[in-house]
Amino acid sequence: MLGRADNFAWTTGLGGRDTRSQSGLNFVFAATAFLVFVGYYFGARIGFALTFKPHPVSVLWPPNSILLAALLLMPKRTWWLLLLAAFAAHWLVQLQSNVPPRMIFCWFISNSCEALIGAGSIRYLIGSPVRLDRLRNVAIFCLCGVFLGPFLSSFLDSAFVAMNHWGQGRYWEIWRIRFTSNVLAALTVAAFIVTWVTGGIDSLRQLSRRRLLEGICLLFGLITISFVLFNGIGPEENSALLYVPLPFLLWAAVRFGSHGATAATSTVAFLAILGVAHGHGPFSEKSAEQNALSVQVFLIFMSMPLLLLAAIIEERDKAEEALRERDERIGLAAESANLALWTIHFLRHESWMNDKGRELFGFAPNERLSREVFLSRVHPEDQKAVDGVIESARAGSQQFEVEYRLLRPDGETRWLISRGRYLRNDRGQLSELMGVAMDVTAQVKSDLELRLQREEMTRLSRVSLMGQLTASLAHELNQPLTAIASNAAAGKRFLASGPPDIKMFQELLDDVFTDARRAGDVIHGIHHLVRKGEGSRHLVNLNDVIVGVLRLLHSDLLGRATTVETSFASNLTAIQANPVHLQQVLLNLIMNSLEAMHDTPVAQRRIIISTSAADGFVEASVRDHGVGLPQDDPDKIFSHFFSTKPNGMGMGLTIVRSIVEEHGGELGAENLEDGSRFFFRLPTV
Repeated sequence: MLGRADNFAWTTGLGGRDTRSQSGLNFVFAATAFLVFVGYYFGARIGFALTFKPHPVSVLWPPNSILLAALLLMPKRTWWLLLLAAFAAHWLVQLQSNVPPRMIFCWFISNSCEALIGAGSIRYLIGSPVRLDRLRNVAIFCLCGVFLGPFLSSFLDSAFVAMNHWGQGRYWEIWRIRFTSNVLAALTVAAFIVTWVTGGIDSLRQLSRRRLLEGICLLFGLITISFVLFNGIGPEENSALLYVPLPFLLWAAVRFGSHGATAATSTVAFLAILGVAHGHGPFSEKSAEQNALSVQVFLIFMSMPLLLLAAIIEERDKAEEALRERDERIGLAAESANLALWTIHFLRHESWMNDKGRELFGFAPNERLSREVFLSRVHPEDQKAVDGVIESARAGSQQFEVEYRLLRPDGETRWLISRGRYLRNDRGQLSELMGVAMDVTAQVKSDLELRLQREEMTRLSRVSLMGQLTASLAHELNQPLTAIASNAAAGKRFLASGPPDIKMFQELLDDVFTDARRAGDVIHGIHHLVRKGEGSRHLVNLNDVIVGVLRLLHSDLLGRATTVETSFASNLTAIQANPVHLQQVLLNLIMNSLEAMHDTPVAQRRIIISTSAADGFVEASVRDHGVGLPQDDPDKIFSHFFSTKPNGMGMGLTIVRSIVEEHGGELGAENLEDGSRFFFRLPTV
């Protein structure tokens, strides 16, 4: 029942809200109080049986340790109930031993003070739950519960004995016997209870049959050796025989941790004290007081190192288990994510790479790794750059990240991203290089395909725009071609009428040349807009790009009876951009403005195009007097496949935003009082 109460205390919290029914909680507390009563009562009976006359102090006094263990295991709010149960048992057993009521009360004060001092200080330093499976916890338990509590309460206990004239011992004799008696009890009884209640039963259930058989053999051998040692030999035997149980004790601590150590020490302590009580064993040659002290010192100095050793081993085993679990999790994650993990230890001349990494790089299972071997798998065009990054990390930052191509032995090329770190030892020497490589080939191919598809969509969008501008472009070409034809006909007439006027004929040819160049510019612009390919970026002036677009749209603007007003910033800073892509952006925005003003009265069809510069950006704005943006959600016009046109694809503004963002800029739109405004900002050089 102590185990159930302990689990309840730590799952609900010392001050937390109860998640079980109140009746169940009361039953647990009542059952625990009953067990404390029973344990304290029989522990006191055992303690009285182990009292060596004429001193009124037992060689081993279990009740205080039983109470200490209960206080360590139960929530603090139940301590009053445990003390009340212990007091009832204490009063009953002391009366049966003919102890005066005043002495009974005084002894309970000193006993409860010992348990409260130990439990309070341990709980303060360790917290909850109290488990003796860590070196720090065991050290605190020994310092506070084993020594501090008995040390301080022994002064009070000896004073009570002297004040009530109980027994024949002197104050310091009683203090010393009481102190060592309670130290030994805390090391054996309290440690045993705390250890086994906080997981001992569960640990037995988890043991394999082979391990359980090993434990049974260990216990049988320890009992046999201890019984023979402490009951079958006399004090005249060689004292070296006291070390005979040591191999079994170490066996218990190493193989079974704190549970095995506490069980083994309790067994040895019980058999040793039993032998002394019957006058047997190596501790029976002197007076009762000296024999008690001898066995106490022996058992104390045997139990404490063993308990500390068990904690160290158990803590180490848990750390190794946690490390193994972490390595398993990392390995599983690495396998799932196609990660290559590797380490190279320079001082030990050792290297390691997981199976996924060796498969990716094409290394043999036992092939030794090195920087040179690694670089031999890097694509020849990337080797110099990768080697430079690694060398820079070795000499300076100690960390690196690099993307490169891997050329496998089978000729396949893959794209990897590698991250690594150099480690140094205490003397500052480079001791280890550890890293991870991620195969991003699929991502690179996907990005390439996505970019090609985006470029194709951009080109098709331009072609679609040109389809809308066919009539305007035909008119734009018709004007210069008609002028060329008219000038050619005039030239022929001049030649037929006689000797021509050279000056007039020269002006006629200049007009032909000008019109031909104008037609060529129109055709050249169309060619750039519809041809396949990304083109190059160079310094351009945004004002010039807008003027060129307006020249292309001249006839369309006239056909739709739309006026265009421009407000250009003077001395506009040049930007690094692809002029064809910027033409497409402006064509989309202006054509959208024309469509938005389809139902606008002719007198109000006006587009205002302006440019400005500020804070390292240039901005172009296209403002119309059309129907405006959707009132419920203006930003949805930038969504894929959203269109306000009956036959629209819904890709125009999406492509426009993609182009602007590729140039490091921003695209935005807003509703105005009558119409809307689109604008984009691009960084200057």
